[in-house]
Amino acid sequence: MPRPILLLTATLMLVAACGKDAPTSPSAIDVVPASAKASDPTATWTVPAPDGVLGFASDGQGAYADGVCGVSAKIFATTSGSNSGDATIQTAKAKNCTRRFTLRYPDNTTESVLSFNNLLQLQNTTNSIPIGSTVHRRLILNPGAVSNNPSRCGRLLFGPNGAVGVGSDSVNVTRTSASSWLVESAASNLAYCEANGALYAMPVSFVVTSSSPLP
Repeated sequence: MPRPILLLTATLMLVAACGKDAPTSPSAIDVVPASAKASDPTATWTVPAPDGVLGFASDGQGAYADGVCGVSAKIFATTSGSNSGDATIQTAKAKNCTRRFTLRYPDNTTESVLSFNNLLQLQNTTNSIPIGSTVHRRLILNPGAVSNNPSRCGRLLFGPNGAVGVGSDSVNVTRTSASSWLVESAASNLAYCEANGALYAMPVSFVVTSSSPLP
């Protein structure tokens, strides 16, 4: 008879020890789901249709939204990517629809191009534009980045970077809300044509909208 009593006592001691000192697995509240981790937001660029004034315009088919008709648009605003702060957009040929941009030069020559465009340093984890404030930023329009897509300039640069793009004008970027920025020409609207070194007056005006609010 003493043997069962000893076993029962040992079992009770083990249960008590487990309840007090044994390590436990993380509870649901301790686990951060992958979906909750910071990620770079996608973006939509709203560019006016050609009106005879703007040097950078749309194809007249509405806003350019990420994932629609071959458009890829993102703001590198977090450490999940480069954290550069750049807002980029690229158009590419798609199966059912393809989006292009319209470039209009001072001599009224126009081009309808696929392009990779980059608005630099818009927003990252260490640098943001306060709502209502306006800053100068560089804008690069780069049809030459898309294969088999010839353009007069290869790249159009708005704003110098050292010896690159000398004489061109940066663009004005005004933050209008937690998720939107208005981009407009500054000074004389001059863009640097990388292929021939010429400066062209090419006004721009468009809006970049983030898929989620940013700090």
